[in-house]
Amino acid sequence: MYEVEFIEEARVDYNDLDGSQKILIDKSLKRIQERGMQAGAALRGSLAGCRKMVHKKAGLRVIFRESRNRIELIYIIAVDIIY
Repeated sequence: MYEVEFIEEARVDYNDLDGSQKILIDKSLKRIQERGMQAGAALRGSLAGCRKMVHKKAGLRVIFRESRNRIELIYIIAVDIIY
């Protein structure tokens, strides 16, 4: 089991989410705790070394990386989806 730690910006992002969005993010956090860096997909470019988990329909993305034997949650991105 991995320890997940929010950086301050991610904590603010999480607190700004509504209840249904938090439920989805909590599911991602549980998967990250269980699988660590095996969860999600690798990122490239300036975020190389990070991984992401996406909730496409909800327009949510969680970006995380490993830091000193723990998983550091660096971003929770909420994107409005226009149909």
